[in-house]
Amino acid sequence: MRRRVLGLTALVLVLVAGLVFLFFWSAAFVVKDVKVAGVEGEVAESVERLAQVPRGRPLARVSESRVRERVQEDLRVADLTVDSDWTDGTVTLRPTLREPALVLRQGGTTWVSDVEGVVYDQVDNPSRKLPSVWVRSKPTELSGGTVRGLVELWRTRPDPAKLEGDLSAPRLGADGLVTLKIDQLTIEWGAPAAAEKKWRVIEALISQDSIDPQGAIPQTIDVSLPDTPVVSGIPEKTG
Repeated sequence: MRRRVLGLTALVLVLVAGLVFLFFWSAAFVVKDVKVAGVEGEVAESVERLAQVPRGRPLARVSESRVRERVQEDLRVADLTVDSDWTDGTVTLRPTLREPALVLRQGGTTWVSDVEGVVYDQVDNPSRKLPSVWVRSKPTELSGGTVRGLVELWRTRPDPAKLEGDLSAPRLGADGLVTLKIDQLTIEWGAPAAAEKKWRVIEALISQDSIDPQGAIPQTIDVSLPDTPVVSGIPEKTG
């Protein structure tokens, strides 16, 4: 009985070893072709180059997590799935690209970021539908939190009618503070944070008769500290 158990155990071990060799080390199931799906041109070339999936490697030894990590060195790629076809040895790479949410302009260069604040690509002609921000620092050196704050600033802006004027492109200074204008009205935004709260304060102030973005006298609203906003340029009451 004991010999039979030992024999069965040995047989199982041999079978397991054979399967491991078959899938992980033999030439039976290897990468014969690598394809990139969903993107074309230079992006597709970058994905395949960074993936580093060589022909002839056993399919079982293609690590999706490691391939994804390498491909995401190209910041344009937000995610990647790897599909292995065991019938013909084809590995298909399916990248998900980042969606632009904001244009960052600095000097003669233009970059785009996604909604998560990742500055991922330098472009020549960004979509005019995207909001723009002028920055003094290199866009790639801005923190993710700063860029996310700039995205939120624009995303949460009120309807134009409530602002009573045209909103200019925000400017981010070297000090990390934002300024923008609504026609004659200057908004000292401060750090790119608390966007919804700051817009509520600005809306409430603009609704007052003494503050007029279309007025002849330039005015300023400072919402750097939204709990204690400061307004300057209000005409003195006469009579």
